[in-house]
Amino acid sequence: MTFRAFTIVAVALALVAPACASRAGAPEAPATVPASASHVATPAAAADGAPSTPPAAQAHAACAPAPSPPPAGDSDHALASGGEDRRYILHLPPAYDGARRMPLVLNFHGFGSNARQQAAYSGLPAKADRAGFIVVTPDGTGEPRRWNFFPGSADIVFVRELIADLETTLCVDAARIFATGISNGAAFSARLACDLPDRIRAIAMVAATVYPARCEAPRAVPVVAFQGTDDPCVPFEGGTSACGMQLPVPAAEEAAKNWARHGGCNLEPPHSQVTEHVRAVAYSECREVDAAVVLYIIYGGGHTWPGAVDVARLGATTQEISATDLMWEFFAGRE
Repeated sequence: MTFRAFTIVAVALALVAPACASRAGAPEAPATVPASASHVATPAAAADGAPSTPPAAQAHAACAPAPSPPPAGDSDHALASGGEDRRYILHLPPAYDGARRMPLVLNFHGFGSNARQQAAYSGLPAKADRAGFIVVTPDGTGEPRRWNFFPGSADIVFVRELIADLETTLCVDAARIFATGISNGAAFSARLACDLPDRIRAIAMVAATVYPARCEAPRAVPVVAFQGTDDPCVPFEGGTSACGMQLPVPAAEEAAKNWARHGGCNLEPPHSQVTEHVRAVAYSECREVDAAVVLYIIYGGGHTWPGAVDVARLGATTQEISATDLMWEFFAGRE
């Protein structure tokens, strides 16, 4: 094993150790409330493209080039929000030149984890280098660290301020800002879709497929989700989470259907077998032109990130698909 591979494994184990010990990583999400849902995307192989059809007025106009753009790679930053310094890791790909607008992916860790662990575990920075997008991985607050996904929370305010700040310092395409996360970070991404639909173009949820209570977003945000049927933390069939604050969680398929209702989609979606142990449920024929909802069901999968390093304590990690590749394909295909 190379030093880099050993480091990634060690980081992943550190990421999930607290999640297993305290059952952290769960979405502390209250039970879902039906609304009306979304449009569809057919499962396909990974593609390193760039999405379009912006929710924001700003499109893809070039930026005034900076005299010297920041160097590629990771850098640590802080932003004052709500009376405290909020930390995040910025990752710029080699293709970033400060003149061409790039998509931005916000990457949220699970309950009890942190930004550095999430960046390594998700593999999004490496994907960004290949596909050409910016990744920002923030830290939550509290002890253990977490994301407060209730409407109007300080974390929601922080994300809005973070996006605004990044747009003033980087060449970000305001029409292509996405959110993803695992578990508690997935539930937080869902809340962002409800509270900041003017800023968030689409979301991806890993190991927590939820539809937040009191989601009144006027625009249906496209959603892709990944859920294991043997998740020991967030039960696939719904019930009470065994993690975090042990709040009620919805059945994964019902949550996906609620997103589909939000966009006015056909609620009898086709099911397709993607691989031997992965099936996709894809909602289409939606009232809104682009309100896609795709749920990848991983049979036998645990509370894990598909395609990442294996962490046996949290159940099986499928290598048949890559959540990172598929979510970027989903983001890139918004047109």
